[in-house]
Amino acid sequence: MFYYVHTMQLRCGRCGARWEYRGRAEVYACCPQCRSKVKIDLEGIPLSLERWAVRVPLEVRVPDDLPGAAEAFYRGRLEPPFGPIAISTAIRHDHSNYDELVIRLEKKAAEEGADPKEVMAAYQILRERFDREICTRLWRSMACRCGRGDLDGGADPCRRRSI
Repeated sequence: MFYYVHTMQLRCGRCGARWEYRGRAEVYACCPQCRSKVKIDLEGIPLSLERWAVRVPLEVRVPDDLPGAAEAFYRGRLEPPFGPIAISTAIRHDHSNYDELVIRLEKKAAEEGADPKEVMAAYQILRERFDREICTRLWRSMACRCGRGDLDGGADPCRRRSI
């Protein structure tokens, strides 16, 4: 992940010192005179692509018929049975707002004239967030990986045993 330096004027509420802050912190800065915390106000500053990718709301819906959803997505491009990667790809593209957010990311990058490295980092953050969300929801909706069923409606029996 890339971090960009913020440059802004800050004023300490404790000692009244004013200075030009140049740093990477996003919430608090340290006053150079009294060393107290000063809140950084980023209200007027547009979100960087990476911060946008971390904060944008995700919408993911796991279909009832997972193999049917994968088959509808791949339509002749991939032969059944569909593995976890194929199913998660089908969910990402057909049952979430992933494609819409990627388009918004591209538009935002073009408007800001963003560096390609920042765009790719934001894309990677977005993709990883979706993958984590899909994995979490699939794990809740399917049987345990060890082959035992979902015994108590959500707790992983393997994890319960190992704790």
